[in-house]
Amino acid sequence: TSPIPRKGMGMSAEEFKVWLAVRTDLGMSPGKMAVQAAHAAVGLMLNIERKHAGLMTAYENSAMLKIAVRAKTQADLNAVEVEARAFGIPYYVVRDAGRSEVEPGTKTVVAFGPALRSQLPSGLKRLQLLTDLTPTPSPDPQRIG
Repeated sequence: TSPIPRKGMGMSAEEFKVWLAVRTDLGMSPGKMAVQAAHAAVGLMLNIERKHAGLMTAYENSAMLKIAVRAKTQADLNAVEVEARAFGIPYYVVRDAGRSEVEPGTKTVVAFGPALRSQLPSGLKRLQLLTDLTPTPSPDPQRIG
């Protein structure tokens, strides 16, 4: 199905959103989380401009909402990527360069959307808001993703 609503579909009250699923098990500082989320948002927008011009226009004509959600583990982040891909929702994965707080290649954030919440699969709808920056204890003592 297309992520772009068509006129007459009764979706006018719902707004397009982008979700930023941020790993919380890596012990990243608040600044590092913010920068990783920014990388994800910019990467996603560049991809959308190139591959989904109509969707980008619809997103630009809305409030351009972004929502930070929690991915407690790499497995959780991988599930976000897999589900977005399976349902045709644009997404972008950030793999850190490893210059500061995490190992090179560590997946830190997956951005997905723009989409209407009603169009998300149930696994993506269940993601919890990132309301605090308390790290989730990592099951992996080396915290490598």
